[in-house]
Amino acid sequence: MARTVDRIEGLGLIGRGAVGNLSFAVPALLERPSDRAPPGRLCISAVAGTLPGHRHLMIGDGTRSVDLTFPVPAPEITGAGGSASEAGFGSWVVHWPPPADALQRLRAARPELLVLGNARALWSDGESFIQAIGAIRKELGPAPLLWAPRVALPHRIPMLQYLGIDLMDTTEGEILSSAGMELDESLGASAPETSLTISVASDLGAIYRDAFARANHASRVGRLRELVEARLAAEPILAEMLRYADRDLGDLLEEYTPVVGHGTGRYVLAESLRRPQMRRFRVRLLERYRPPASKAVLLLVPCSRTKPYRNSRSHRRFWGALEGLRSLERVHIVSLSSPVGLVPRELEDVYPARQYDIPVTGEWSEAERQPIREGLHHILGQGRYRAIVAHLDPAEYGFVREAIGDRLPTAWTIGDDRTTTTEALASLRDAVASALVESRPTSGGPLSVVREELAELAAFQFGRTAADRLFAGKIRLAGRPWFQRLVDPAHVDLATWREERGLFHLTVAGGQRLLPDPPLAVEVSEGLTLAGDLFVPGVRRADPAIRVGDAVVLMRDGRLLGVGEALLPGRLMTGLTKGSAVRVRHREHSSTDTPMMGERSSPQHGPVV
Repeated sequence: MARTVDRIEGLGLIGRGAVGNLSFAVPALLERPSDRAPPGRLCISAVAGTLPGHRHLMIGDGTRSVDLTFPVPAPEITGAGGSASEAGFGSWVVHWPPPADALQRLRAARPELLVLGNARALWSDGESFIQAIGAIRKELGPAPLLWAPRVALPHRIPMLQYLGIDLMDTTEGEILSSAGMELDESLGASAPETSLTISVASDLGAIYRDAFARANHASRVGRLRELVEARLAAEPILAEMLRYADRDLGDLLEEYTPVVGHGTGRYVLAESLRRPQMRRFRVRLLERYRPPASKAVLLLVPCSRTKPYRNSRSHRRFWGALEGLRSLERVHIVSLSSPVGLVPRELEDVYPARQYDIPVTGEWSEAERQPIREGLHHILGQGRYRAIVAHLDPAEYGFVREAIGDRLPTAWTIGDDRTTTTEALASLRDAVASALVESRPTSGGPLSVVREELAELAAFQFGRTAADRLFAGKIRLAGRPWFQRLVDPAHVDLATWREERGLFHLTVAGGQRLLPDPPLAVEVSEGLTLAGDLFVPGVRRADPAIRVGDAVVLMRDGRLLGVGEALLPGRLMTGLTKGSAVRVRHREHSSTDTPMMGERSSPQHGPVV
């Protein structure tokens, strides 16, 4: 079963697939044979002379082809599921949901291509289509290519790619076009007499190819979800599909979403709040994070357009107003953000808190307010705060006042939305100074607070137990604010952190500290010599909690072999048969930690904290 994955967007596994001897890039568009179709394109055609009640299709690229022959039961028209039949070598046609015995045969067959025969009927229902995709991936895993016939229209292509449909055909567009409908990838399908569309291509195939190219580009730059949201107005069922997908496939979408990101994501619609990376950040804040123990004063501030917030003009002025205050290291700055929720200063670089942009109106929907309330309830319950300072517009953030209640003494420093005026900054300084009156400087100095903050970042990344092991005993801190190195007392590097990544990379010595039961572990197959990156065939087991970008440890029979960065989610490492699984950064060596990525230890070691 030959499928390789180069990139993941939503549930879409972007790379290459094969059916029989036919290999092609996925996702793929199936067109009708035409003189105007570019050479090398996948084409689909019906073969004449088929037995009654059967369908015979041929898919090819002009050089190689595969034949699909299968019965056409009534469910293809009625939408009632209940069958699965082999259509050719490695290919099966299923009308979902199949009976238990047919599903068992499917699992045993391990098909290369699965044709969802009643896809059009399922699509018209909306929820049934989403449930079928979830059930197929749960029962058969990520390896089979999935084709949903007679569903694709130009404006639906981003959604279908996001849902993990690997093959899309132009059949439905041809039928609608022959009936006089005009197709537009932004506005959908419409009748000519009421159409506002302007054709940008001279033939239907070109319209599909243009839409497909735009979706592929969005995937390459990590913005497919944005394109999906931009197309929602083209057809109401697209909004339905996304709601059902976020609800019913949310766990799978999160599993396929990287823990690191690049560029700036646009979060414009209400649907943007439900993106899996945002939901994961909020969940991990509640489940893994607790405020550093040394923090005595909670300072609540608004977020900023500039990311990370600390680099913004407003936040630099906030901090500048506090300079010189005694015990300032005991102030915990937490920003209030939509769509992220609460963002403690030490988590500002964690994806997606550093990589988003939103429209700012000063009006908060209930969906935006709830994560703030939940986050406040959590950190007030877990922290050791003595007082709260809210440098927020009381009119805009009235819901925050309600969430805080009378738990702690709270000072509101401004009466409007002007947070950086001379008067506002003076009020901020006075309120924080008053809140710190009974707080002494930390016994270990400011660097001990940095250690606490980095430990909380590690807990957010690895979980509490692993973070406690990584930071056990004395630790040296070295580097700069944008690049930190954790070093043990023997001057051996344990981990590195760069602000643009937001999460730690481990060294072998750091990985050793996580034993005997490390999180994010990949078990390497017996007999494999780890000399370079780790590929899927060399993975015996992988922690299902692994996400793309995670810092993973490579193990064999309880012994650490190396550390690296995950290129696939854990379950895909064992669910596929080809491709790269882990970019190995360091391998275990008899006496030294062998760098493989140009991060050699520096002779400059920081103080012990």
